[in-house]
Amino acid sequence: MTVTAHRGTQDPTGLYARDIRLSYGGLQVLNGISLDIERGQVTGIVGPNGAGKSSLFNVLAGSAEPDHGSVWLGQRDITRLPVHERARAGIARTFQLARELDSLTVLENLLLAWPDQGSDALWRTFLQRDSIRKTQEQAVEHALALLERTRLTRLADSPAGGLSGGQKKLLELCRALMLDAPIILLDEPAAGVNPALMNELAGFISDLRGEGKTFAVVEHNMDLIAALCDTVYVLADGAVLTQGTFAEVVVDSRVQDAYLGVTL
Repeated sequence: MTVTAHRGTQDPTGLYARDIRLSYGGLQVLNGISLDIERGQVTGIVGPNGAGKSSLFNVLAGSAEPDHGSVWLGQRDITRLPVHERARAGIARTFQLARELDSLTVLENLLLAWPDQGSDALWRTFLQRDSIRKTQEQAVEHALALLERTRLTRLADSPAGGLSGGQKKLLELCRALMLDAPIILLDEPAAGVNPALMNELAGFISDLRGEGKTFAVVEHNMDLIAALCDTVYVLADGAVLTQGTFAEVVVDSRVQDAYLGVTL
């Protein structure tokens, strides 16, 4: 069962959902979900189609406001905080369908995600040229370092629309990392990714976890969940069915029933 901690015991850099309820057009899609995304860990969120995974992610990311319950970043209540404010607070998100700008290069896509681009006001352009140049140089340096880590450097000047599905997922993760957010929400990172690139993606996420990044992962690929996740939450019918390590939840008969008898 999910342990609902008092907010005073929550880690200041963890992300926590408490009794989240959400409905669309009278249909209840989340029914009192609570979960902990602890600092420096990878937390998996799995479940059959229609279990509420995407809706929960939307609440965590700020693109949906719950009818009831709260979302906490450490001891700060961020339930009503919009997406852009959550990004500033340290929460980044990727999407199941990559949202790159096809006509821009891979490098340009990353530079657009840089948070400290400043104002385009004319007075700033003339009076703060050195500051702007330094910021631009930092952005390019950071972007190129990410491309090197993901083996995309050779594609830096290529149109992003020409990337493979797996490369687009790597680019999507790099865009989130441009924000330097400590918490990253990954929405089906393995979807459409071939096995070789999936191994690279898994290795990259594992390395980032070792560097202190915190992840929540919604994913259907159980091999990836097993390889990466410290804790796994299984959702069914908009509620937490069970939680634990992958080894613990995979043998739970309720989980097998929720997946209609399919062996995970």
